[in-house]
Amino acid sequence: MGTRDVWRGTVGPTIDKETGAWILELGIWNLFRWKTFMQTQFYPENVFKFCPRCGRAGFIPASPKELHCTICGFRYFVNPAAAVAALITDADGQLLLTRRRNAPAAGMLDLPGGFVDKFETAEDAITREIMEELNLSVEEIRFFGSFPNEYLYDGIVYFTLDIVFKCVVHNFDLLHPADDVSSCEFIAPDKINLNEIGLDSVKNIILAYWKKKQ
Repeated sequence: MGTRDVWRGTVGPTIDKETGAWILELGIWNLFRWKTFMQTQFYPENVFKFCPRCGRAGFIPASPKELHCTICGFRYFVNPAAAVAALITDADGQLLLTRRRNAPAAGMLDLPGGFVDKFETAEDAITREIMEELNLSVEEIRFFGSFPNEYLYDGIVYFTLDIVFKCVVHNFDLLHPADDVSSCEFIAPDKINLNEIGLDSVKNIILAYWKKKQ
């Protein structure tokens, strides 16, 4: 089956084989737009219908980042939650990746990390998550970057800001997957299959990490 046959009906008009690459790009773009459209139905403004203070209907968007109750006047701001992720390498420069135990994207590759608890610093959060998930002690952490993300869980999208650290671990003898992690493995950055990574934000982090290594 040729490229034209694969993409016919997906991207609209039929294009000659000479422009097959353009068809592929357009098809991926349409898939991205479809995914974005499907995800927006789980945004807070499309899920929350009743005011959390008075309990009545009339809880409506007042702006892209605010919900407002037309009955009691309560205002709720949709701000991102803080999350952390770790870039950990072994002596050979291989990146430590985990397998997600739970939804979303159960069974897919991920980076160690998780949500920041109330009254917790990002530095304390990444140290805690690495110990909980991998039983590893972090010797040094360095800020790598921050990445906005959408996290769909249990029928609602949580907007997060993923704070990424390069973490130094000297001893991997006690490495043991636990908590939200079913298994883990070291993979050379240029051998990582992005299709096996479950979350788009983690793909972006790994791509940024690989780009900085070039």
